[in-house]
Amino acid sequence: CMRHSDKGRLDTMKADILLVDGYNVIFAWPELKRLSKQSLSHARSRLRHILQNYGMFKGYYVILVFDGKYAGMAPAEEEVSPDFLEVYTAEGVTADSYIEKAVFIRKNSFRNIYVCTSDHAEQNQILGSGGLRISARELLRQVERAKLDERRHYRHTHTGDSVRLERNEFGRLIEGTKAAEGWETMRLNGKKRENKE
Repeated sequence: CMRHSDKGRLDTMKADILLVDGYNVIFAWPELKRLSKQSLSHARSRLRHILQNYGMFKGYYVILVFDGKYAGMAPAEEEVSPDFLEVYTAEGVTADSYIEKAVFIRKNSFRNIYVCTSDHAEQNQILGSGGLRISARELLRQVERAKLDERRHYRHTHTGDSVRLERNEFGRLIEGTKAAEGWETMRLNGKKRENKE
């Protein structure tokens, strides 16, 4: 049962957060695994792009974490956008330990904390901290499903070289021929005002 005082706190909480073990996902997703063999940097960039789009579509705050030992970079936290943080851990700090700490710190700031890792020990730790685990394979399915949903949401029809987009315009609110008559009246009234000036 939720106490009355909790309701206000929940209303001010951000909806969901997704924490992702970046290398775990790169080596689990076929496209990124192939890309990593050519360039690990490009695989990281591609994953960032995919998760930014996914996070924006779902309304998630995303934290993408990479083990510093593989990146060859100094530890860093970069706010890529207001709802996306990319983290490179220090050399002795694993992505898993960073994520565990992040879940504990943020568990009262978000309604749902999703953690993507396929590390079984990490999954148990996340569940114990109140997080919800998602395997890398499940995240891939969710990303693909979100892409389809997004396409359906912004569907358009191609006719030759033209594209017909469905829009929410004023004219759609006026039924049938009333729309054309209304627009014509507005156009003529505008011309009359221009001529008077």
